[in-house]
Formats: sequence, structure tokens, C-alpha cells
Amino acid sequence: MKRFNVKFHGENFLLNLDGEFKKFGFYATSFIKAETPLEAKKIATILIHQNPNLRDTVLNVNGDRPRLNIEEIEEVKFLKSFAQKSTTQFTFYPEDEK
Repeated sequence: MKRFNVKFHGENFLLNLDGEFKKFGFYATSFIKAETPLEAKKIATILIHQNPNLRDTVLNVNGDRPRLNIEEIEEVKFLKSFAQKSTTQFTFYPEDEK
């Protein structure tokens, strides 16, 4: 099985941090075991949507949906992905400070 680094860019995520509603974007990287890049994309997308830290905190309504795009899928060597396993790392930024 191959290992892939899947990079996401999320935008328009309405979050309540410290009692203040703000829009955030984020970059996320997932290390995935899969046979093909397409399979890695599907697995990473499912995992990011099921991530409770993201899923349970997003407050957008239907007319103002957040956006999630894959920026890159790259096959990586075993040693590079070994320490990361199948985790997803998020880096958030306030959208008004882009």
C-alpha cells in the first residue's frame, strides 16, 4: 500500500471562539495509506468531514456553506509518513486577516 500526503484548503468556516463569531479558513494535511491518489483523496475527504473538532464546531447555515478544496496529493516515502500515521493537522487563520 502506498502513502499519500493530501493537502486541503478550507474557507468560510464560521466558528465561535471565546464567544465571538468569526469566519476562519484553514490548511490541513492528511497522511493516508491508499492504493491510488484517487482513493487517497476519497479517504482524506471522508476523514476531514468526520473530524469531530471541525464537524462539531462549524456554525454555518445552509445558504453560507463552508468550502473545502484539495490543493495537492503527493505520494510520499514511508519514512516521511511513518511518524504522521493517518492523522490530520489543521492550521487555522482568521479570514479577515488573509
